[in-house]
Amino acid sequence: MNKLVVVNDVVKEQILDDSIQLSFVPKNEEFGVNLLRIKVTESTRLEIYYENDKKSKLDIWIDVDEKVHFELIEIRNGVSSKVQYHNSLSKNSSFFSQKLYFVEGMREVSYTFLNGENAQYHSVLKTISTKKEKYDMEIIHNAKHTESNIINHGVNVKDGSIIFNVTGTIPKGMKESTLNQFNRILTFNEEECKISPILLVDEEDVIANHSAYIGKFREEELFYLMSRGIHEKDATMLLTKGFLRSKLHLEEELLEQYEKKLDTVWR
Repeated sequence: MNKLVVVNDVVKEQILDDSIQLSFVPKNEEFGVNLLRIKVTESTRLEIYYENDKKSKLDIWIDVDEKVHFELIEIRNGVSSKVQYHNSLSKNSSFFSQKLYFVEGMREVSYTFLNGENAQYHSVLKTISTKKEKYDMEIIHNAKHTESNIINHGVNVKDGSIIFNVTGTIPKGMKESTLNQFNRILTFNEEECKISPILLVDEEDVIANHSAYIGKFREEELFYLMSRGIHEKDATMLLTKGFLRSKLHLEEELLEQYEKKLDTVWR
């Protein structure tokens, strides 16, 4: 298993095989933030654990070679974080990203470029917001027959607020490409929430969809559980945990760790 542990923007532990080339550049006069570069040359899986007890600021570049399937799981804990991603996919490559966030404030900007035919990018983000969080995501289809599926799920508690700005672009000539966005925020406070799903499509022979929902659970969902003797608070908790687990593909041990972390939020 490939694994990185990043503490306060510094790589403290790394277990990597030959499928991943890692370069870490600490901030200096040329770079204002620490830079983490990951080049994936063979199909593999990587777990990255971030722990911050002070404000974080990190730049991450990920390049996936031709015919490579890359699975990335990122788990973030700690205080306010700022991160910028540059993802690049080559011909016949695929990149499946799963992000599980438990941070006190987040500012994330990501750019994903599908640069080769048949490249596929699938992203699932789960976050529990206790303070302000803002995400700006751009997915650019620079080749034919490419596919992107973006799922963003957030839950607001305490003083949390979430903004999702998601832009998908298919230029002219990038035929038979697919672009999907699914954004949902469950809010349990009166703080600001906003979803801006943007599709910039200049080609007719494509599939492009988006959805955006902000609010609480439907009354019929709660009623179903309450009619079976479950208290409203417990029913809400069960539905919320189910929402935060949905669409994830985690190994059993990692899923158990994630569920234990979810339990701590509602204690």
